[in-house]
Amino acid sequence: MPKRVVFPFSAIVALDKLKLTILINAINPKIGGLLIRGPKGSGKTTVVRGLADILPKVKVVKDCVFNCNPFVFNNWCWV
Repeated sequence: MPKRVVFPFSAIVALDKLKLTILINAINPKIGGLLIRGPKGSGKTTVVRGLADILPKVKVVKDCVFNCNPFVFNNWCWV
């Protein structure tokens, strides 16, 4: 299966409010997230994939579906 090509986040010229909101949530996750909605084909998924490509990699517990932090043992999902 070929690798999916991700459109660069910085190359997206529309959806400015969505891009700003996603960046704010990436900076401060305590905000609690956001709900993205809009018509089919408006670029919602493209924006999210573009941001995911530029975020730093994080260490997670191997095979954990919730991506638990390996350095905070008492917060692991199976503990």
